[in-house]
Amino acid sequence: MKRSRSTLLAAALTFGAFCVPFSHAHRQWLLPSTTVLSGEGQWVSVEGAVSNNLFFPNHRPIRLESIAVADPDGEPVEIQNAIAGEIRSSFELQLNKPGTYALSIVSSGRRRGPGGMGGGDTLFGSWDDNGQPQRWRGTPESLVTEGMAAKPGFKLQERGGRRLVTFVTCGSPTTKVLEPTGEGFDIEFLTHPNDLYFGEAATFRLLVDGQPATEGEMTVVAGNDRFRNDPGEAIFTADKDGIVTVNWPAPGRYWIEASVSSHGEAHGVPSEKTSTYILILEVLPE
Repeated sequence: MKRSRSTLLAAALTFGAFCVPFSHAHRQWLLPSTTVLSGEGQWVSVEGAVSNNLFFPNHRPIRLESIAVADPDGEPVEIQNAIAGEIRSSFELQLNKPGTYALSIVSSGRRRGPGGMGGGDTLFGSWDDNGQPQRWRGTPESLVTEGMAAKPGFKLQERGGRRLVTFVTCGSPTTKVLEPTGEGFDIEFLTHPNDLYFGEAATFRLLVDGQPATEGEMTVVAGNDRFRNDPGEAIFTADKDGIVTVNWPAPGRYWIEASVSSHGEAHGVPSEKTSTYILILEVLPE
């Protein structure tokens, strides 16, 4: 099920009636040189960065020590020829086993504000002041001394688990590294992520602790937005079974962010925790 928040854009570049303007926020990505190979002992090169244009490094590099690679049996693989630059990181990976590899960055939940993450005892919150959104940053102590709980609609913004994943397959696709963990926010790949083609729908199931995330959303943005006046985005809402179906508007590389929010209480005030799962996928021609 899709929902639209903007005007029609060219279908070759976007998702037609379901595209909306996309702000130039910094986005994190890992981009393999190719995602589907054949033969033995193949190599792929991978770039990683945080940028405000998809797949064009222009802000800062991915930290190499945060990257984990799993082979088709789920065993760790060492990255090779790694370089950490000023605006991007890069490394190479040898595919010594046939099957599907997972390249990922995983972080546990931390409290965050709308503009970034906080550490230690730092808290972030927001409230409404006569129709104007306001932001707050402080500590558990200042939360009390400043009387934030009395602000209209005040709530803490918390960051749940965050995961960034891309996949590479050598030979026939396998599924070991695709298996959901059953804990936290996850994706069940009903279509293999290295078997995506223009003209064929791809299906994903969003999960929370192994159960369908019926309120989950998935945002899809085509790469190379640097060359479009309005990069656009398509937002899909999971159905009652947690399923999202995407029809690709064109071949190419896509940045996808699935998210789910939960509401609770922290430090005696309402809180909203958002978990995210970012995918970098390649869609091939028919």
